[in-house]
Amino acid sequence: MVQKSPEKGRTLVEKLLREGRLQLVDAQPERAQELVTQARKHLVSASTLASQDGTGAFQLLYDSARKTMTAPLLAQGLRPKGEGSHAVLGEVLLAQFAPPHGDVLKKFDLMRRLRNNAEYPSGPPVELSAEEVLSYVPHVQNIINVVEEILPRLKEF
Repeated sequence: MVQKSPEKGRTLVEKLLREGRLQLVDAQPERAQELVTQARKHLVSASTLASQDGTGAFQLLYDSARKTMTAPLLAQGLRPKGEGSHAVLGEVLLAQFAPPHGDVLKKFDLMRRLRNNAEYPSGPPVELSAEEVLSYVPHVQNIINVVEEILPRLKEF
């Protein structure tokens, strides 16, 4: 049964809409599911690439998590915009779905920070080992599992 978008988190979503950090778009549940399908492919590709290019593999792994975190918002007709848009993904999903999914969804912010350090280093270049990259694979898999569980229950905000 499809239900209304979560009331939990509504205050934050409305605040972010007023601030222009979120925007209303047409709800696209089919596109949201496509993002999750792409994310699953990225997860496999990142695992395969990790031993050859750890930093590149992590970028792909992060992209898998980001697309997955974007899916519930898109299903609700929401899209982050502007500077800090990736951080908004974590904020909104945590506000709406933690508990019970907070421990899983919080891993995205850890990945976002690591990705930012690798992508925009303030010191020496960051090189990630295959082991470091592969340690995040179960976290991304868990994020995908949570989003696949909640997607069918969402409707337009």
